[in-house]
Amino acid sequence: MRVIISDIRNVIRKGWFYITIFAVMVCLWLDLGTDSYWVLHGGGMDPMLLLEKSLSGPGSALSLPLLASLPCAAHAMQELLTGAARMSIFRSGYRNYILAKLLTVLLMAALAQIAGIILFSLLLVVASPSTSNTPFPIDIALARILSTIVFASIGGTAALLSKDTVSAYAVPTALSFALSMLVSRFFVEAKYQYLDPRTWLTGDKSSILLLSVLLVVSSTLYVFVLRKEINNYV
Repeated sequence: MRVIISDIRNVIRKGWFYITIFAVMVCLWLDLGTDSYWVLHGGGMDPMLLLEKSLSGPGSALSLPLLASLPCAAHAMQELLTGAARMSIFRSGYRNYILAKLLTVLLMAALAQIAGIILFSLLLVVASPSTSNTPFPIDIALARILSTIVFASIGGTAALLSKDTVSAYAVPTALSFALSMLVSRFFVEAKYQYLDPRTWLTGDKSSILLLSVLLVVSSTLYVFVLRKEINNYV
């Protein structure tokens, strides 16, 4: 528990966590498209409908892999390369250290997204007040958060395997783009739609289930690779 708290404090102290929150808000704003004009000019549009559009927008989906990795996906790799992991493992224990690194990567990626979504929602409510009772799109927000932590764990695994911080950002982004291109060019049938990361943000039951399975697989892979790298370095 102490390792997790210490890691979270270290991440929060760094600027990348706050840069990620701001970048999330910018990406959500860009996905409003032409509706952003009416928001700025007090068009009175439903803020929750606007939020739903932004959360599942194509531009936001393509930027999500990068945003997921920005807070601390490469944190474990950096500790191993600098030798800082030895002291942490000695104080906390082998298993606790691995669990702490996994939870930190997933939690901080999710928190950055949640903070960005909340701040963007408040911005929409203030800029475009409405009397409608449209509910908050919790299902789409959940799908976005699950997708975020899946990409964060993939980024962390890529950094550990390559011993390179850039891989934490490049690999999830390249993977997302490659899957989207494959589906749009070669696997156009409806049965292949969930291969495209853009469909993961629809928030339906199938996408939530798929993301849950992917999270278990990617997290297990992260733990396996981290354990292997610890044996090599420590």
